Amino acid sequence: MYQYDQKPGTHFADSSAASLQAIRDSEYSVLVGRNNCGKSFLLKSLTQQWGQSASYLGPARYQNFNLLGHFTPNQNRRSDRWSQFVQQWQQQQQNIDNSPVNLQQAIAELSDGQRIRLAEIIKTLLGVELEWRQTVEDNSMSQKYISCGGHNISYTSSGFRLITTLVTSLLDADYDTFLIDEPELGISPEAQGILADFLFDREHRARYFPHIKTLVFATHSTIFLDRARISNNYTVQKVGDEISIQPIQSQSDFNGIHFFLLGNRFETLYLPSAIVLVEGKCDDKFIERVVSLRHPESQVSVISANSDSRIKEILNVVKGIFSDIQRSPYKDRIFVVLDSVHSAGLPGQLVAMGIPTGNIVVWPKNGIEYYYPPAIIDKIFGAGSEITIVGDVISRNGLSYNKSELVDKVVSLLQADTAMHEEFEARFLHALAERVG
Repeated sequence: MYQYDQKPGTHFADSSAASLQAIRDSEYSVLVGRNNCGKSFLLKSLTQQWGQSASYLGPARYQNFNLLGHFTPNQNRRSDRWSQFVQQWQQQQQNIDNSPVNLQQAIAELSDGQRIRLAEIIKTLLGVELEWRQTVEDNSMSQKYISCGGHNISYTSSGFRLITTLVTSLLDADYDTFLIDEPELGISPEAQGILADFLFDREHRARYFPHIKTLVFATHSTIFLDRARISNNYTVQKVGDEISIQPIQSQSDFNGIHFFLLGNRFETLYLPSAIVLVEGKCDDKFIERVVSLRHPESQVSVISANSDSRIKEILNVVKGIFSDIQRSPYKDRIFVVLDSVHSAGLPGQLVAMGIPTGNIVVWPKNGIEYYYPPAIIDKIFGAGSEITIVGDVISRNGLSYNKSELVDKVVSLLQADTAMHEEFEARFLHALAERVG
């Protein structure tokens, strides 16, 4: 137990040494993890370890100003700033997120060429013209200000200034390494996407930031994940005072952190938690009711294809949305339920389209009716031998119903605690529960 003013003995696990070296050697690295897992501590520690060529940009970077200050040359600017950072980092009695970056000073310290590039980038990213104007027209001795689309930058949104701060910092050629805590901070999802695409684009990197060797993000946004090379993404965890860093090594793990960053639910994006494709209307009605009772907090989309031949057509639509099902966070969340009689080779074709084998449910008997809850079937038909199905008619004990009539009766009797057919439970509900909780 620490005293109230005692700094924790936070440290890195020995097993993380290889990951830390890989981060140093890579062009991009992205750190993800829960709040208080040690991402900010990691960025600050690396900044201190890597020395004066590394620049840390923390989350407390909201800046506003009316006028540009004059640039005062300081040959020790980089070492002074690094010393200031290290002093704060080593001596602080609490976790201070201030960044030693002042936006108006940073803009003033850019060269004329760098300011031209800053204006080009902001125009590309946000469609806004930046101009350096005199406060008094025709008087070059008057102070300058930044005009954004015709008005002072001080009247722009906080998100605009936060993006400008990021870009201005990255243009500083005194540094070849930048460590940015929460680049998405205060920025709309649309602007995040534009900014991330810009920073990950090699042509833009070569044109505007040729001095940057390493760029490290700690983020809570899926948008800043490195999709081109998934091993550049790392999970950060803390147990007690020990922080561990592990690289993402598989597409499945990458989908996992993508899903984690979505809050472990697709509903926040108005997307279902899972998609279940079935052959007919009776399958649709029964499975949808069962799932709604079993998982009332989740949104599972049950889609009737009306025939097994249309299942592939619907999957092609899904592929059009996600491009590559295998690489999408839906990889393990699409299920297909088939009767025992179906198109030749269909399961193999579904696997080729990206559906995991374990998510393809094929009933041993031809008809969902065989897998209705036994107690409900007994209540409708009376106890007895197995039901018989001839065409559209289901019979037992001299009673007969067509499929549509029977499913309506079954659905009306379903309860949250209804015991399901053991095959239905084992083959479908168990697999679904592993995905939607």
